[in-house]
Amino acid sequence: MSASASATPRFRLLRFFSVTSLIGIVVVMVGLMLAYRALTMQHLIEHESRANASLTRAFANTTWERYRDLVLTAPGRGREALLADPRMAMLEAEIRQQMQGLHVVKVKVYTPDGLTVFSTEARQVGESKQGMPGIVAAQAGEVVSSLSHREKFNAFEGMIADRDLMSSYVPVGRASGGGPEAVFEIYSDVTELLEHEQEAQWQVAGLVLGLLLSLYVFLFFVVRRADRVIERQRREQVDQERAMRHQAHHDHLTGLPNRLSFGKRLERALVQATRTGQSGALLFIDLDRFKQVNDSLGHAAGDQLLQTVARRLRAVLRQEDRLFRMGGDEFTVILSAVDSALEAARLAERLRLAASQPVVIGGQEASVGATIGIVLFPGSATGVGTETADELLRRADAAMYRAKAQGRGTHAFHGDVVPGAVVSPADPPARAGHARPDVSPLLPG
Repeated sequence: MSASASATPRFRLLRFFSVTSLIGIVVVMVGLMLAYRALTMQHLIEHESRANASLTRAFANTTWERYRDLVLTAPGRGREALLADPRMAMLEAEIRQQMQGLHVVKVKVYTPDGLTVFSTEARQVGESKQGMPGIVAAQAGEVVSSLSHREKFNAFEGMIADRDLMSSYVPVGRASGGGPEAVFEIYSDVTELLEHEQEAQWQVAGLVLGLLLSLYVFLFFVVRRADRVIERQRREQVDQERAMRHQAHHDHLTGLPNRLSFGKRLERALVQATRTGQSGALLFIDLDRFKQVNDSLGHAAGDQLLQTVARRLRAVLRQEDRLFRMGGDEFTVILSAVDSALEAARLAERLRLAASQPVVIGGQEASVGATIGIVLFPGSATGVGTETADELLRRADAAMYRAKAQGRGTHAFHGDVVPGAVVSPADPPARAGHARPDVSPLLPG
């Protein structure tokens, strides 16, 4: 994983699911309940409209033939004349008798022109309702029903309040012109029915909500499990990539930073020393007699020896110093700050002594020595600000080979550190079998 990818905030699957699912449940619940309420109310109104219309026809069928003349002769008669007609009392008695046990709260009879001939509310007799939508529809032979809520309503049994009423207009008879001879209107109280319907809606809402929440809980645990798996895989990937980066910059045998890490670290140390003026030092360590141990005891013993020596070298160094394995039996040390060449020399001597301690491998004792080349920076040999990391490494390597030329198991400086000892920075590092001229004196440990 790259640095930019690692810095990207992790997608919180569980949080995203929880929020979106709860929002989804609310939206689905509201949508379902609105749709369910609309459909149930539509079916309820259609059912009650048919039932109320049938009830209105039943009222008309039982009374129309006997009171037909009362309706047909009503036009031109005043309200008082209609109320004084003895047939009005008879019609009211019959209608009230039929209303017993029913949810009917008012009955009205109109002429086709909208004149109120009869009403269980006597004060409405003689009123003209011409132009009312129900009357107009009934004049055309249609049956019309509507649902309304009344805060107050004058029923035949008295004033009622806060009720839901279904009213139906039904044409009755057939006039010579083809239209109806009268229009019957009945108001039925459907409040309890609507209340029962609302209770049923809440029960359905509770059931649906319970099912949705059950599904949510089930999916929550599934998503939480998936989120944990994804997070574990992400951590494993991060750990794997971290391990790969560590392996790329560290020696797999000793765990020390490798040559790749060394170059970057030395460049930073050189820049810091140049900027602050604080001297640093680079030590190049080559183990003596390692090849003999490796050949005589085997590669496994050689690896164990390198691991032990690496731990001992690391134990000698200060916290701020850095030890690197360059490959084979070669190590380097970067001292970020030294007060003098003598301090670097003393540390080199401690490193040499640590490396030379015997190591028991498979019941056999093996020992190696260490030859160390030292270069100080900045300003070593060629002047301040001119060094590069590669040049410093080359000079430390050259100093190490010059120390080997003195008999191994010691250390030497590169450059004019000790008066009268000069090593040319242009000298390339030599390998075994190549003579090294101009051996510089060793600084006593």
